[in-house]
Amino acid sequence: MFYRCKNCGGNVTYHPEKKKMICESCGSEESQQMIPQQEVHICSNCGGVIETTEHTLACRCPFCQTFHILEDQMEGERKPQLILPFRIGKHQATEMLQKSFAGKLFLPADFCSVSSLETMQGVYVPFWMYDLHSHIHFEGEGDRVRVWRQGDYEYTETRIFRIVRDFEVDYDKVPVDASIVMEDDMMDLLEPFGYDELGDFAPEYLSGFQADSYEESSEQVLLRAEQKVDRYSEGYLAEQNAGYAVIRPFSNRKNNQVKQSSFAFLPVWRYIYRYNGKDYTFYVNGQTGKTIGAPPISWTRLAGLSAGTFVVLFFFLRMLFYFLEVL
Repeated sequence: MFYRCKNCGGNVTYHPEKKKMICESCGSEESQQMIPQQEVHICSNCGGVIETTEHTLACRCPFCQTFHILEDQMEGERKPQLILPFRIGKHQATEMLQKSFAGKLFLPADFCSVSSLETMQGVYVPFWMYDLHSHIHFEGEGDRVRVWRQGDYEYTETRIFRIVRDFEVDYDKVPVDASIVMEDDMMDLLEPFGYDELGDFAPEYLSGFQADSYEESSEQVLLRAEQKVDRYSEGYLAEQNAGYAVIRPFSNRKNNQVKQSSFAFLPVWRYIYRYNGKDYTFYVNGQTGKTIGAPPISWTRLAGLSAGTFVVLFFFLRMLFYFLEVL
């Protein structure tokens, strides 16, 4: 299906800045009319064939640029339960990307240029969100050390304490991306996502963006969620064990139980910059604006700066030798 404007027939898409559906052609707001999918993967607007995969849920027609949502692939377990809408639009994401790398000296000249930014895409990334109950039990020894001076002597007192920590923590909506295309470490670095606008899934939010269903089941990525909460639990444990100079653990057990898992879409802007035959991918959190990526180095600019520095240094040394000879 896609959303057609009742006024002019244009494509109506969701705009994060206004939090409204807006027609791309006439600019009218909330004028959408849902046009059902007439034939599998055939554009209902122009009749062109849309290439998709078994995981595609939302895409753009390559011929007329109409954004489509594929109802036939959004059924049963493949239908998201939750969605966090985009808060940041493409223009804002571009500005944040440029600002993040503005201070880099040796960026290629066309990095974030108008033409290269055509590759910027808004993507709803599939995530599994887990509600977990964790039980942490720790036993060990801790040393507390006191040092003082008396006369000509320095004294050290070491007291050894038995440490027992036993506590429980409930974690809500721990996110783990379920996309093979998206790099796991990059998605982790994009966190945190604010959940104040997280709500029940509605297909209107997909209009104007791309979205794929999950490629990894909740069971397949559960270990990553448990590793995340174990790190958080270790942080709480470290706070409780603060004050000891040395800690010797005897037992450190963590037991995690899944209370609930939900299939959710989280918003990400993706920018792919191609330089010297290699792709460099950058991500912008579509809700907070956090930017992640490693830009390439322009060796031409680096060589130019090095040459300029050498020339300035050469003339400086010549002038220095001249004045020394005069003196």
